[in-house]
Amino acid sequence: MNKKVLIPVISGIAIIIAVFMIPTPEETDSETLSISYTETNKEIQSILATHNISMSSALRLNGFSIEKYCTFFADEATQKAIEYCTSTELLDSSGQYLGNIHMVGTSGFPQYVMGVIQADPNVSQLDEIKIIYQTMIESLVCDCWDVKKPGGFESVSAWIDAANAHHLEAKKITSKSEISGLAQKDLLLEITTNTEGYLWKFIVPN
Repeated sequence: MNKKVLIPVISGIAIIIAVFMIPTPEETDSETLSISYTETNKEIQSILATHNISMSSALRLNGFSIEKYCTFFADEATQKAIEYCTSTELLDSSGQYLGNIHMVGTSGFPQYVMGVIQADPNVSQLDEIKIIYQTMIESLVCDCWDVKKPGGFESVSAWIDAANAHHLEAKKITSKSEISGLAQKDLLLEITTNTEGYLWKFIVPN
């Protein structure tokens, strides 16, 4: 591909994904999830199901489990503010593992929703990545991309394609792209080359 696609790079929130697939902790809190977490998870789960992507029920973590399984932010103040963390597992139509959707925030409200997907060296999961991230945007931000066209991209799919092309051509370990202009929320996409291929992280402030 001769034409380079320029993706805006930002410093953004420094994010550390300490775990990719969260194991079930030995002790879990049996309290009912906050309605905000429950409804948000269910809405995303329902939409993904129409695209043959399975999303598991949410594993809820709090207390000491936060430090053990939900260390996502390098900024100490942001990390300490996390009181609740939920994690769901994503599977494609063949039952193959795609990644996770994590929600973190206060006891009453998820403040950040993260879609973490592992792609193979050929980025064979690109269609699923587009579906999952578009679903997150439409559920958590607005169904208004076609009208706003943030960043000059005609669609979420066009943004994902541009970010993917930029990362492959730049040959950097990690590349980042930020989109603003949708409901006053900044959307952060990060792609990191790893031994399995490429780790995609998409962060939406809720």
